[in-house]
Amino acid sequence: MSNKNRIFVRETSGLIKNVSMLDAVALNIGNMSAGVALFESISPYIQPGGVLWLASIIGFVFAIPQLLIYVFLSMKIPRTGGDYVWISRSLNGGLGSTMAMALMIESTAYFALVAFFTSSAINTVLTVIGEYQHSNALLNIANNIIVDPYTVTPTFEQSLIIYGISALIFVIIILLNIFRAKWGYRLVSILGIFSMLTLVLAMIVLAINSGDFYSKISTLINANNLNVTIPSIRGPALPTSVSLTATLFLLPFFALYTYPWMQAGPAVAAEFKGKNTIKWNLPIALIITGVLVTAAFLEMDIIAGYNFNLQAYPTFLYNFWTAAIAVSSNPILQWIIGLGLIIWNIYILAYGVIVFARYVFALSFDRVLPEKFSQVNKYGSPVYAHALDLTLTLVLLLVPVFSIGAAISLYGATILGSLYFLIVSIAGIVFGIKDRNLILPIAGIISAGYFAYLTYIAATNPDFGFMTSSGPNVITTVFVVGTLIGSALVYVVSKILHKRKGIDIDLAFKEIPPE
Repeated sequence: MSNKNRIFVRETSGLIKNVSMLDAVALNIGNMSAGVALFESISPYIQPGGVLWLASIIGFVFAIPQLLIYVFLSMKIPRTGGDYVWISRSLNGGLGSTMAMALMIESTAYFALVAFFTSSAINTVLTVIGEYQHSNALLNIANNIIVDPYTVTPTFEQSLIIYGISALIFVIIILLNIFRAKWGYRLVSILGIFSMLTLVLAMIVLAINSGDFYSKISTLINANNLNVTIPSIRGPALPTSVSLTATLFLLPFFALYTYPWMQAGPAVAAEFKGKNTIKWNLPIALIITGVLVTAAFLEMDIIAGYNFNLQAYPTFLYNFWTAAIAVSSNPILQWIIGLGLIIWNIYILAYGVIVFARYVFALSFDRVLPEKFSQVNKYGSPVYAHALDLTLTLVLLLVPVFSIGAAISLYGATILGSLYFLIVSIAGIVFGIKDRNLILPIAGIISAGYFAYLTYIAATNPDFGFMTSSGPNVITTVFVVGTLIGSALVYVVSKILHKRKGIDIDLAFKEIPPE
């Protein structure tokens, strides 16, 4: 056996280059989750003087240095695993392996929570349409079967129903990816196109009905006993005094939930068709996300008035999606927009299935994880990596079944994402210096400073779940620390076991993996 063959599992990855520009852009937009950002992730946390659309623009601008790092390194090293490969080759193999595994564990927990709490979106759609169409059947389903876990603690039977729906959706997505790798990408593209079109449709519906917005939104406010005063005339789109402090307070919400999540495309870069896809998939996705999110929040302030939104957003029930459903009046439009909100959540799961499998594949190809996970079937699908994803997700889906509080605590693990991007930024600095690229180190320094700040905010601001008013959240802390330690141990154990076989897995980190 040659030395080259002993470094990597085999000489070629076995993955197929069948990812188009559309697939790549759709994958990234799902990663950035624009539609979910307009639901309950950001707007409820608005403070007096804070301007959501302005914070969105600032978040977009701060994402540009990170974008430069990801585009440049994707073009230089377009390999499966993306930023894992960059960290492990530019900084340290053990560090790259540990952080990649930690990110994947955090992501799996997040995807499990998204799958389970999709019931919140379903419940909201059923509730609002039920109220506006005077449908007792829809309201009965929303109140007694598919309840909102954020506002009502489900009974065990209700949790099992939600678990069953969530698990079924995930199983279908996994099976499509196993049967044909390209089916997984096509699913992401189809879901992405539908999700974005419904978001644009919602914006159009809001604009058309802006003249009688208050009269139509009153049913949503009154039927749910929201403590919101409906004005007689439309207020200004801006606060009397724009507060930079309150606006910057919103920045971490955009940063931790939307713009920085751009690792999806680079993680599958080895499967891209053509260099243009590698170069432009991320910029196009970031621009589309920025335009959609910023325009939607701006439109809400123009149509509803800043002061009304300031009152209504913190209720959680009132947001861009529910406002669009409420003012549309037409039941067909209401269902299309409502389905769009629900599909955004499934869209996130579909992209997540692909990206998780590619990181596991890359770690396996470097021999950090068992070689079985880098095996592909004749259709270019990493079957065993997908099977691992399915197993972990179905297990983590059980957490909210038995404890909603414990499940919500896992959202605090987002701190691992900001820490991961901090390390990617440092890798960008090191690579840029070695490559004698003047732009990359500058972008890396700015990006590293930004993510150091975001990591601090994620660790100290109770709104992000890691910290509470009385100290660190015990469940979140155990999960985060345990994930980092466990990931490091996997690397160490793998290194020891392979050394006994005469294989030094650290040699892989001195070379770029084959395509």
